[in-house]
Amino acid sequence: MSQFSTNKWLKNQYLKEANLYESQADLAAKAIDQAISGVDESLGYKDFAKAIATILKNEYGTHNFIPFMEVLHAELSIEESLNEMVDSFLEDLSQELKGKYPELKFIADSKKIEVIGSNQDKADFANDNQNKKWGNDFVTFDIDDDDRGYMVYITRVNRL
Repeated sequence: MSQFSTNKWLKNQYLKEANLYESQADLAAKAIDQAISGVDESLGYKDFAKAIATILKNEYGTHNFIPFMEVLHAELSIEESLNEMVDSFLEDLSQELKGKYPELKFIADSKKIEVIGSNQDKADFANDNQNKKWGNDFVTFDIDDDDRGYMVYITRVNRL
């Protein structure tokens, strides 16, 4: 752990009082803007979003995606909640899967998609999608329960 610097703390206090203090976020924003200018002054929003996504994936990890989006939404005053985004994602995914696997039903709720069908069809689906990630946070989960039979879900990855 770094040593506390009284001089640095006092300097920051004086700068804050004079409204000259720049937060880490402000300094990072300037550095990002300068980096973008060095690449392409007219960088489009899609490339910018892809660059941010790459940084999040490679440097921050998937466990930070939802908290990042919460802060981003708050800063941009976006009203749509992340739960609505998850609900929409799961509903869209269940519709997409219905077209690919007509022998199965996909029932989406706010946390998961339950896969309904014969045990063999569910097992085939689970085997086909065993290591597949759906979006950034969802995976295929299956279990053979003696009492309830074969169960398959697309559910959120446990983020501890």
